Amino acid sequence: MVTLFPEVTDKAGVPRTLQVPFKMGRPCGDPFDFETRKQVVEALLGLTALPSGTRELYKDVPFLHGQ
Repeated sequence: MVTLFPEVTDKAGVPRTLQVPFKMGRPCGDPFDFETRKQVVEALLGLTALPSGTRELYKDVPFLHGQ
């Protein structure tokens, strides 16, 4: 599950989460930013191979690098 609020998701008992730093209403990034959306989906698919209880932080955050 993609989450913007990991503390809420943890309380809900979701087995695997990917915390993203995007704006509310845009859990996969900006509209028409297909490369970022693809990366988010690939990261989510990667979580399926990990054990239940896994919490990941989306690591490729372009706007933190001066965008």
